Amino acid sequence: GLNQEQLNMLLKLQLLFELNVFVCKQSANEKAYSFWLWIEGILDVIKRHLLSLWNDGSIMGFISKEREKALLSDKCPGTFLLRFSESSREGAITFTWIEYDLCNKPLFHSVEPYTKKELSAVSLPDIIRTYKVMAAENIPENPLRFLYPNIPKDKAFGKYYPKPTESKYLMWICFLFRHPSRLQDNMLPMSPDDYRALSQLVGPRDIDAVVSILISC
Repeated sequence: GLNQEQLNMLLKLQLLFELNVFVCKQSANEKAYSFWLWIEGILDVIKRHLLSLWNDGSIMGFISKEREKALLSDKCPGTFLLRFSESSREGAITFTWIEYDLCNKPLFHSVEPYTKKELSAVSLPDIIRTYKVMAAENIPENPLRFLYPNIPKDKAFGKYYPKPTESKYLMWICFLFRHPSRLQDNMLPMSPDDYRALSQLVGPRDIDAVVSILISC
């Protein structure tokens, strides 16, 4: 269920929708959409892709960006939380984490929201597990360390990670999905053996979902 803070946040969002202040940032025409349409999208993405995470309390969910920063501001570097995006009418989830600069000033980073389309290809726990940013000396590293308030990432999501035999193919999917700009015209295609093995693990429908995402990027 929702706690009082989340209920208060929903009430504030509903008022914003009714005042026509909240607009769809993803639309070129910036068309406003109703609060109930937004809620319907959130409920659908929970039902389809996030139900287990929602039930075990891993998703903060309904929280404002201001409150998000307040909660993270005194936490260890790499602490992150999951909340529903306010900018997607179809339902989406994002995560924000905290770092500190050399003067110990907090820095907050958020990712582009993940919609049902992306979550159909890769689960949110696997996205969190394999997420990378370029650190010092152009070395990729995962900045996500603790699920708010202080739960080690692997403890929070480890039970949702794929089996070791699936890792090779899951990493292949995540690489293509998260870095479409790195694909080159002369990149070798997946071998028939790899394709057959991948099909046994995730199914042709899931592979097609990844391909459709890449084409639309």
